[in-house]
Amino acid sequence: MNKLHLIISIITLSFFIKYSNAQSLFTEVGFGIGNVVGEKHTLGKSEIYFNILKNNKFGAIGFDFYSGGNFIPGERSIIKGNTEILSPNDTRFNSISIFYRMPIKNSLYIEPRFGYTTLSYFVHMDDKTKIRQPNINYGIGIGLALFSNLSLSIRYQYLGNTPKYIGLKGTTTVVSNSEPINLALIRMGYRFSWDKLFKK
Repeated sequence: MNKLHLIISIITLSFFIKYSNAQSLFTEVGFGIGNVVGEKHTLGKSEIYFNILKNNKFGAIGFDFYSGGNFIPGERSIIKGNTEILSPNDTRFNSISIFYRMPIKNSLYIEPRFGYTTLSYFVHMDDKTKIRQPNINYGIGIGLALFSNLSLSIRYQYLGNTPKYIGLKGTTTVVSNSEPINLALIRMGYRFSWDKLFKK
């Protein structure tokens, strides 16, 4: 997570907590597994996440913090002569999104979202270069609350464009093209209330 991302996260958390009360505040922690939309990517994608939600009579509004990359470790670059082209599907991501969880029927809900993402690669040059690209993200999900504290959802997420970069690794030219990344992930989360944390 870069400095700007960290600053945004701290300000967001501080504001949200200050103007909320523990009785209507919840957190979910969990993981997601899926893949890039519309392209073949045999390594898959995964994420870990936590969010903070505040209930109201029309649903819940919250902030989601998530980080991920390839589900199976590794990279699938394309080598053409002395040129190595990084696969946009291998990009790592760190994101923060604001979302609205709107109930549809019983335990079913939809969840539009909007936020900020940093897409990055480690380019294994002599100096261990890491390249990044900040982006606006957006997406939508549909989910189901299971029992009292578990949730299962499917989420589509546009994360923005991968970083554009050209560099040298010995005699090899390393290229990263700016290409859009769209993910579809299945999420499983565990939910707990903040009032239990602050009970005297």
